[in-house]
Amino acid sequence: MKLDMFLRKSYILILLLVFIFLPIQTGCRSIIKDWSQESFRSPEFSRDTLEQEELALLPVIILKETYKKIEEPAGQIPPAPYAQPTSQADNGKVKEVAIHDAHRIMMSGILLSKIQSMWPSLRIVTPSDVLKRLNDEGLTDSYRKFDRDFSKVGFDSAFLKSLGRTLNCRYLFISQIVLTESKSDASVVFIWTFGRKSVLRSVNISGQIWDIVKGRQVWEGFGVGYNRLSSYEKIPLIEEIAGKAVESLLKNITP
Repeated sequence: MKLDMFLRKSYILILLLVFIFLPIQTGCRSIIKDWSQESFRSPEFSRDTLEQEELALLPVIILKETYKKIEEPAGQIPPAPYAQPTSQADNGKVKEVAIHDAHRIMMSGILLSKIQSMWPSLRIVTPSDVLKRLNDEGLTDSYRKFDRDFSKVGFDSAFLKSLGRTLNCRYLFISQIVLTESKSDASVVFIWTFGRKSVLRSVNISGQIWDIVKGRQVWEGFGVGYNRLSSYEKIPLIEEIAGKAVESLLKNITP
């Protein structure tokens, strides 16, 4: 009888341990969620009017909060693809690797790809073409100032007019992003949550569409992609979260 009782308790304990540690071994992927909102729309603006004209995409503006620097330990290389590979540190010195340029390239590519897939008939001036035209017209310094100051002071009317002449299109799409990550201890509700920590990763993107001809804004909205990662779950690529945020933003353009 005592042996049966011992075996029964051991069996229950083994099952409990399986339930606790199975997620760690299988490496579940956390669910990526999203939410969004349209904050402004001009009465004369619609998807139909947008599709009748050409839309220029400025490279995505990386807001100051995302200008993070990673301290690179001596002799190591930061992980791709979020930072460009660098040579090994010399004489044990610590190097700082700025990653906002990689984020800009990544987000601009995702934005272009999502718009093209959602609206294949829309005529687009790509971010790379925008930069080429600005460089050809000698507006590189003006663009750099705009990229740095837009989130604080908005559009300079003279630069907006110069964009209209240079890009030769009706509408202009401007977007800004912030990438965030925060960690927190989970509350103890069940035994398998004991000591577990979660990581909340999010990509916040806001977008504006401007009528360059009339010199005024016609649409604005924002989108968020996020997931809460527990210790036993696989880390999703930042591109996946960013793609969800962009899709969430763009779906609001359709009235």
